[in-house]
Amino acid sequence: MSNIKYCLSLLGLILAGCSSYASESVSLTLHGYNYTNRYIDSYEINGQGGGNMGLSTSTSGGGGGVCCGSWWPNSRLPIKVKVKWVGDSCEYKTINSRGEVFYSIRNFWKEAEALITTPPPADARYLEAHIYEDGHVEAAITNTFSPPRLILPFNEKTQSRTGEPYVVPMCTAAQLIDPNAYPRLTDRQLKNAGINP
Repeated sequence: MSNIKYCLSLLGLILAGCSSYASESVSLTLHGYNYTNRYIDSYEINGQGGGNMGLSTSTSGGGGGVCCGSWWPNSRLPIKVKVKWVGDSCEYKTINSRGEVFYSIRNFWKEAEALITTPPPADARYLEAHIYEDGHVEAAITNTFSPPRLILPFNEKTQSRTGEPYVVPMCTAAQLIDPNAYPRLTDRQLKNAGINP
């Protein structure tokens, strides 16, 4: 009888150890790939922020590694990933109480979900987000930086795909009151831009 109790106790310890291991997450470095036609000021993967994602080139995704995303090794496939990024922006004018004019940027966010369907490697280190021009996103968990999935034109001098530098357009009235913009403008900023909130 004591052997049975001993075996059950040992089994309990083994199961507790396995349960503890399964609940531990692994930190992954976020890495962005920008296949759009404009610089991405900021992005998030599952709520963890990254930023400064230039255009992808033939050898680089466009974004450097940023800490950190989480992954649980016992996760079942497919793994759903939510990606948000600044998909557009415009410039607006504000005037302070002294009559000085300032120009600010208004960002507009996009959001998409991706499914990771390939089993992550045992030594996983990176959580990649591949953002495409049409707004869809692909994701992967890897142990090394992947080469870009698309090789697109890139002009080093102008940091653009066309050879012409990107110029942020002036905001329209509709863009200034768009609820998807971040951050929200104050009533005073809207009035200074000629919009009645």
